[in-house]
Amino acid sequence: MMNAPRLALLLLLLTGMASPPCRAELSELHVKSAYVFNFIKFVEWPAAAVRPGDKIRLCVIGDDGQHTSLSALDGRKIGEYELHVIPRFGSNENLNACHVLYIGEQQRRRVIPIIKALSAASVLTISDIPGFAERGGGIGLLHRDDRMLFEVNLATTKKAGLRLSGQMLNLATNIFGK
Repeated sequence: MMNAPRLALLLLLLTGMASPPCRAELSELHVKSAYVFNFIKFVEWPAAAVRPGDKIRLCVIGDDGQHTSLSALDGRKIGEYELHVIPRFGSNENLNACHVLYIGEQQRRRVIPIIKALSAASVLTISDIPGFAERGGGIGLLHRDDRMLFEVNLATTKKAGLRLSGQMLNLATNIFGK
């Protein structure tokens, strides 16, 4: 059960309603990292994918700047799990070993093959590539009117065996694959 201050912070981060001075102090990379961290908090993986004592592996491909920002989250606790941020810059890596995969802009041309390769894996895919969720990615980040928003592909996340919190879904700008 989530306490009220934690829920208020999530709503603040996910709706982009932070006061202008607060937003100005945070770079877009840091805001995206905060979103990714909060998404992970509101996802439930199948028992076979994340066992007690496991670390949640957040892999990053195609974006050195975002990896640097996400690396600050390494070791943070998410419930009973610890987050482990892993750079996966090589294309031959086993991305199925990730629990979360952040796909950076440099992978725009490979995004569809990556999504297809992970279709049967319990991996939450996140990207800021335009049209990501609509094209089959899990969660797509959008930057509009000085606000960070997100879209969800519910069919993709369900196929991966992931359960997304209703609270998170209520905050999504668009939900594809209902």
